[in-house]
Amino acid sequence: MTKEYVEQLFLQEKPVLALLAIWSFQKTYASVITKEINSTFAHTTKILSKMEEHGLVRFSVDGRVKYVELTDHGYKVVDALKNLIIALEGESPDSEEEKKGDEATAQDTESSENEKKLTLEHISRLHEQIVTTYDNLFNKNSEPQEMKMKIGPFSRDIQLLLNSIEENEDLIDDEGLDKLNEIQNIFDLVMKQ
Repeated sequence: MTKEYVEQLFLQEKPVLALLAIWSFQKTYASVITKEINSTFAHTTKILSKMEEHGLVRFSVDGRVKYVELTDHGYKVVDALKNLIIALEGESPDSEEEKKGDEATAQDTESSENEKKLTLEHISRLHEQIVTTYDNLFNKNSEPQEMKMKIGPFSRDIQLLLNSIEENEDLIDDEGLDKLNEIQNIFDLVMKQ
């Protein structure tokens, strides 16, 4: 790495936070890092790409999910950054490690709750859109082809929700599951006409 690049990458807040977030989660994905560092997805992927070029992180694909994790070199850099932060703040390494462990646990719980809330909100919005669209079409005695044209585009959203819930069943409660089943039933009914 050139000196200029090192200064540009690690003397900026977002790349340092991204590296520390990956360290705390061990194996995660870009959207989680984006939320953690309060950045845009495009900026986060650019940072992660640069880190991959320099051997700090590696990507792996499991099904449809692309994970990011630290390499051995990445762990060494994180250790150096943690020591730098500790030195600058004047704290002992032990108290910093304990704080990070507590923060990581709290962040995991908070992140999980936020993800569940977002999933349930997405299900509610999608449910309202599909049910309203279907009821309007049904009340107007619309032709099956028109119904397919109006309801069909929701298939991608439905599938994305099903995939995310399949990966993590804790993202949905009974009410959300009922709404998702109703959405799926309406979609199947319309598309099989």
